[in-house]
Amino acid sequence: NCTGVGDFEACLGNTDEFCPRNISCQCKNQEPFCRCDYFRTGWKEYWYMGPKCNHLWNTLDFILVATVPAGILIIIV
Repeated sequence: NCTGVGDFEACLGNTDEFCPRNISCQCKNQEPFCRCDYFRTGWKEYWYMGPKCNHLWNTLDFILVATVPAGILIIIV
């Protein structure tokens, strides 16, 4: 419940049904969201995305998703 809770403050009540275990629930514009974790191993950074923090991304994945479609479009054109 985010009624009366300021932006980026913890959600009120039990949040086990909304966010996965060990993921904090916070409020923004009176709406709850899961605050996803991130971590770094060597030169690679990893972060979770999605409404329930269920998609793990890393730097290489992001670079490939951003550049491969542009390269294919250039080849087609």
